Amino acid sequence: MLKRLSIYLNEMFPATAIIGNLVTAYAVELAYLKLYDVEPGFRVELVFPAIVLTLIALLLRIMDEFKDYQDDLTNFPNRPLPSGRVKHKDLKALGIFCILMIVFLSTTSKAVLIWSLVILIFTGLMLKWFFVEKMMRKSLPLAFITHHPIVIFNFIYLILACQALYPQVGWNKSWFILPLCLIFTNWEIARKIRAPGQETSYTTYSKIFGPKITIGITLILQIIFNACMVLIFSEMDSPWPLIASYLVLQAILIIPYVKFLLTLKLPKLLKDKAESQILVVIGFLLVASLL
Repeated sequence: MLKRLSIYLNEMFPATAIIGNLVTAYAVELAYLKLYDVEPGFRVELVFPAIVLTLIALLLRIMDEFKDYQDDLTNFPNRPLPSGRVKHKDLKALGIFCILMIVFLSTTSKAVLIWSLVILIFTGLMLKWFFVEKMMRKSLPLAFITHHPIVIFNFIYLILACQALYPQVGWNKSWFILPLCLIFTNWEIARKIRAPGQETSYTTYSKIFGPKITIGITLILQIIFNACMVLIFSEMDSPWPLIASYLVLQAILIIPYVKFLLTLKLPKLLKDKAESQILVVIGFLLVASLL
């Protein structure tokens, strides 16, 4: 089983995904504490929530394997589960391990533990398609609206973890951090945008709403989370070269979106650009928190 799980993790949840989730969670925690003028240094208690969110991400990946198994047999037959290189029982065992570790690492405070159970219940509902599977499979927007709140739930978990460690930390500055969830909203939409001539049987947001409306939505999301980052920089008294560097990089990454809006031509899919935007946000958030 361990060999098969190693195959699965290497292909479906590699080291880059693990590190990315850990760093993202840790950066959000440090940023939230910095907003309250807390200089935590390195504390292992701040690592636990980052591990929890990484385990939640892995659990969601495992649940998707079960939810999409029939589709993957047709569309992605070479993936570990549909190809038979990994068995259903392997992923069930890994999923149970994730759940147990999430609960165990959340016992640092009552509020954190309760919220971890809320998240696990929500993930269970996601696994069951909120008991309206047929309706959701026919509606990408409905699936998005019902599933995407997990990102906000995760950010709330991090805020609760910070509050459990430092009594001076409250909710009044959460509005600085929570809008950063939109970097993942932007990624989810951007990766499902195609130019008119590129559309296939695969369901995309551009096919549902039209390319211009869809790309317009992503641009609005980018304006919001970039404005949020500027406010965070201002609240942290970050040096202007850092702010300027951030804005230049994000401006460069936005260019392909604007070009698509004007020309409806898409030489390369926007997924990589959206992922780069996430890396820039998290990287600069971490740097600003440590300065």
